[in-house]
Amino acid sequence: MISYEKDPFLNGNTKNIYACLFNPEEDLKGKNLFLKTPTIEIVNKEKIVNLTREKFGSFHKGFLIFIGELERYLGIKYVSIYKTKYKFLQLFNRNKGYLVFLRVVSLCLSEDANESVKLFESFVIEKNYLNINNLKLPINNFKNRILYLVGVISGDGHLDKRGKSLIIVDGHSNEKKLILSKKYIDLINRLFQEEFNIIGKINKQNTWWICRIESKWLCRFFNYYFEIPFGSKSDIIKLPKLLSGENQRFFWRGLMDTDGFAREQAKQISVKSNSFFLINQFEDFCNKNNINTIKRKEKNGFVLRILTESFLKYSELIGFSHPRKKEILLNYLREGPKYKVLKKANGKNHNLFKHLKPYKENVYVSFSKNNRKTDPEEIQELLAKISITFDVKITKTKRDRYNDHYYICSKKFTDFVKSKVIYDLPWQPLNNNEINLLSERLLL
Repeated sequence: MISYEKDPFLNGNTKNIYACLFNPEEDLKGKNLFLKTPTIEIVNKEKIVNLTREKFGSFHKGFLIFIGELERYLGIKYVSIYKTKYKFLQLFNRNKGYLVFLRVVSLCLSEDANESVKLFESFVIEKNYLNINNLKLPINNFKNRILYLVGVISGDGHLDKRGKSLIIVDGHSNEKKLILSKKYIDLINRLFQEEFNIIGKINKQNTWWICRIESKWLCRFFNYYFEIPFGSKSDIIKLPKLLSGENQRFFWRGLMDTDGFAREQAKQISVKSNSFFLINQFEDFCNKNNINTIKRKEKNGFVLRILTESFLKYSELIGFSHPRKKEILLNYLREGPKYKVLKKANGKNHNLFKHLKPYKENVYVSFSKNNRKTDPEEIQELLAKISITFDVKITKTKRDRYNDHYYICSKKFTDFVKSKVIYDLPWQPLNNNEINLLSERLLL
């Protein structure tokens, strides 16, 4: 008989649907196994009965042996093995069984552990889902919408410390915009219903809409597979190891729909988190996909901002599904960017031309990389190099921003720069047809 510590099936050494449902530290407290572990529908009871008779001569004798092996497997001792058998048998007669007990049954009826896994799976899994009290938990190949929900929970979601309820909130101080928060929470509730066959309760508290789902098995699912902690998570949450490649984008959309910002007036897209790990991982994902960003630390967290030049790329790869943020993003794309960027520079001084931006009859000298503070010594070195190379005088203008501003006040030099460089919009505004197509792709 394989002990629990040596069994990779339920002890969490492998990522399988059964191990995610069994938490020995909680489930074995007080040795009340039958009160804590999940009961599962048995879809092949007759096969179990026949195999038990073949091996032990009598089904009831074999069932009693199962209880004894369960004690050995878990390292516990029941007060009465016969009373425990009666309770387990009552469930079995209703075509149900406790998760760990069925694992022990499968081990007892099979000669080797791998075959016992197959036997176990044969009567607890239907159509790639594990069904627990009508809750559907996927076994593998998690859908994009599930990855999106993982991002949502990582943002404004919460698994309570008891591991029994899942809470997602969304709100706004503006009453009209709060209506869109309700619409978004309804969307989240619908996704849970369609993907897991479970419905949450929605309530309003002040300027927040709250969706609460009571299900310890669903909480364990998200905790085990996607590493969402029980209780406080704001400064330790990170991208689950299970996610890799392009499918991460649905996780990031879920995070942006909750912890992200889309500002109407400033035309700014950003996300804020207390987790340094999470912000770094999102920055890395953006860099790999040519989405330009700025990262900075604030008093109460870290902020990653998407630069205007990457709004279109961000929209195509990640985007928003939150109705309020999605509409703001689509308006950005309709209007298009206001500023042109360097597309091409002729001549051997390309590294210097990228700092020169013609503005009316002057040339603005830019050293700030993505609005971040530039090293003062680096600025002076570049100013000297530009001045000597082009034989121009540079004027300093103090402004209340990250860096001082510098201009070259010369129409002749401005015309020269314009003849050497090509500036254009980083992307073109989208027409109505393009907006509609993008809007449809952002649906879940």
